[in-house]
Amino acid sequence: MEIKLLDIPNSGELYIKALRLKSNVRIDYKTDKHVSFIVEDDEKTHNVMYFSEKNGDKQWQCDCKWYTLQNKPCSHIYAVCMAIKDGKLKI
Repeated sequence: MEIKLLDIPNSGELYIKALRLKSNVRIDYKTDKHVSFIVEDDEKTHNVMYFSEKNGDKQWQCDCKWYTLQNKPCSHIYAVCMAIKDGKLKI
């Protein structure tokens, strides 16, 4: 499965937090159509999901409060994208 990575902002709070979190990302499980990632954030664990069968903004989802309220990519999603780009995760 090919994962479409998001364009990551190169400054701001989300970027700085994602940089800190990218080393705390691991794959939970994967299927032919989606991948589940675990992101350790301070004392919380978040689940980031990638759905290859969905389009646009709904391909990436996170269970964090910020994503739920804003409906926009969060630092956890950006951390996963950074970890993939850096070769830290093999999909």
